Amino acid sequence: MSGGLVGLTTLSLGQTSFYHDTLDSTNGWLKLHGSGLPHGALCWTGHQTRGRGRLGREWNAEKSQSLAMSLLFKPSYDIELLPLICGMAVSQALSGMTGREFLIKWPNDIICDGLKICGILCENSFIEQGSFAVAGIGVNLHQTAQDFIKLGLPHAGSVGMTTGVEHDIRNTATEIINLLEPLWLTLREQGFGALLKRYSDLCINIGKDVCVLSPDGSVLHKGKAVGISPDGRLLVDDSSGIVPVNSGEVSIRGLLGYTNP
Repeated sequence: MSGGLVGLTTLSLGQTSFYHDTLDSTNGWLKLHGSGLPHGALCWTGHQTRGRGRLGREWNAEKSQSLAMSLLFKPSYDIELLPLICGMAVSQALSGMTGREFLIKWPNDIICDGLKICGILCENSFIEQGSFAVAGIGVNLHQTAQDFIKLGLPHAGSVGMTTGVEHDIRNTATEIINLLEPLWLTLREQGFGALLKRYSDLCINIGKDVCVLSPDGSVLHKGKAVGISPDGRLLVDDSSGIVPVNSGEVSIRGLLGYTNP
């Protein structure tokens, strides 16, 4: 498979492209080579062997079951908000491709039928010339329920499982990137406030009771998620008032499980 994507409508994202049949980590590859690559460079694979998610969790799949891709953003800008617009792009892309509703579990997990279909990890790298950001996106495409049971991932699902619609990694990457670039440009030019309502409309947590968990699983807050702040934090109304929650430090769960019904 060649590295380029057919059907891109972008000015920069994905226009420089590196495809690998197998790779340990697309984020790791771009962090290693990013200093010499242009803004928008893409690294992608259908077989990632040592992927990572938020809070250090592993994210891997068998060959040809999923899409793993990373995009280079130069200079880095609003790294805290980059995962949110990546989530918007994936949500809208998968919904458009399948005709089903894919929503965002704050800050950037993509959910369909209560199952996690996609995870996103954005990282900063600092070099002598400044800094750049790498946005990693992993989409489960063809795994079965049995695959996830074997991996001990009861909350995971795939596009094929939840919709009965199968898509290849090339088309999926193209659709996501085409939607991501205008979101990125809006963020840079107008700020997250211009995207806040669109993000909130896609966020499955708003209006629901949630638990805010530390990385070790202890409960920090319980309350109702009432909105998203202009800087992308989840606003939780607990017994003490409105608490803004920082995505880099916690996980969110519904009171009745991974997501509330």
